[in-house]
Amino acid sequence: MIHLIGKQLLLGFCVVITAITLTFFMVRLSGDPTTQILPQDATAEQRAALQRELGLDQPVSTQYFRYILGAAHGDFGRSYFDGDTVTSIIMRRLPNTALLAGASLAVALVLAIPLGVLAATRRGGPLDRSVQVVSVIGASVPSFWMALLMIQIFAVGLGWFPTYGIGGWQHLVLPAATLALYVFPSVARLTRSSMLEVLPSGYVSAARAKGMPEHRVIFRTVMRNGIVPVLALIALEIGTLFGGAVLTETVFSWPGIGRLAIESIQRRDYPIIQGVVAYVAVIFASITVLVEIVIRMVNPRLRQQ
Repeated sequence: MIHLIGKQLLLGFCVVITAITLTFFMVRLSGDPTTQILPQDATAEQRAALQRELGLDQPVSTQYFRYILGAAHGDFGRSYFDGDTVTSIIMRRLPNTALLAGASLAVALVLAIPLGVLAATRRGGPLDRSVQVVSVIGASVPSFWMALLMIQIFAVGLGWFPTYGIGGWQHLVLPAATLALYVFPSVARLTRSSMLEVLPSGYVSAARAKGMPEHRVIFRTVMRNGIVPVLALIALEIGTLFGGAVLTETVFSWPGIGRLAIESIQRRDYPIIQGVVAYVAVIFASITVLVEIVIRMVNPRLRQQ
């Protein structure tokens, strides 16, 4: 187990460094941020002075190594526009994204896993067909279109929920439902296929032959062996929710790190963009390590691997 954790930590570290490095060089291909900070009539001398102040006049390699050295100490720089530290800006937005991601993931899992299991145990029945149809439709519909449709129906048409912003639980319903519908199809389909692979196994037949009740066979024997790929997918979905909720947060004006990233890209605020990617990469790597541990706790056959 210790060897596994060490290996996953090393892989996670490589993922974080790769993400930070690619982001650092790619944002510098987007243009000069001084054109967004200074007015259009600014002189060349003013632009050069601002570049020196921001450290953009130095070679890119020097900028990179200074950034990596600062990031290793938790210093991701300061925003070009707000003047505040990147960490403080992200930490103000991160709880909002965590709330949205957690609520949507909880709703998706509460629906997807039980329905996937029931669809597998009733293969070919009405429930199975319904789950497959809903999964295909959900996977085919873009999240931003689903968000706009929900706003049109439940906010504008029925007036049940607000259209944008953050506040009470009513503000959370529509964006969380949008993201839940984004996660539901993949989890439901994988749960169904994993259960179908496990159900014909010999140990399942042996459990039934011993007189074990069907619900215990399903939830103790089948689920314990078939849930492993689902847990791996959930880890990927959590990373997707943190890093890929950009469109949903933008449509609903939800003040999370996804919307922060869009705003920073539009303004060419290099430190904020790099900081958001770094935080998302660290979150994703940490979740991956935790899921690997949980998988081996759930399935004892994998503990020695």
